[in-house]
Amino acid sequence: MTQNNDYELFLFYYAYQTFTKTADDLIAEYDMSRQHHRFLFFINKLPGITTKKLLENLEISKQGSHATLKLLKAKGLIYDEPDLTDRRLKRLYPTSEGKALIKKLNRAQSDLFNRIKSEFGEDWYAIMEGFASYRQGYKDIRHLKQDIEEGDAT
Repeated sequence: MTQNNDYELFLFYYAYQTFTKTADDLIAEYDMSRQHHRFLFFINKLPGITTKKLLENLEISKQGSHATLKLLKAKGLIYDEPDLTDRRLKRLYPTSEGKALIKKLNRAQSDLFNRIKSEFGEDWYAIMEGFASYRQGYKDIRHLKQDIEEGDAT
């Protein structure tokens, strides 16, 4: 792996941490986690999705889904209905409360994204650096970019 790839992997890691932390902090106020956010996001964007298809899209096992779906239902954020043609299948739908919460989470992430773009420009690499700059650990690896640039100059 090249030094450039190392820097880019670090950059992606820190950018992702910043992006997800925005929604993680908000959903934690509802005593839920990132997995609840992902489920709610997909159910909101794909209303009527079957449980099986949701799990395929999220690439997780059925065992890993039960508690998450149960809590989303208990909090009144989603509901299920049997499929009209195959009653064994359950279709998942967001409630108005679920739609409102996902809108709040999406808005927080969109606001952060727009703030980063306004400060760092439209270049994807610069945007990633903007997100990464929020992480304390990014300061420890910034020199890798300089090392790469200095290596290109020689």
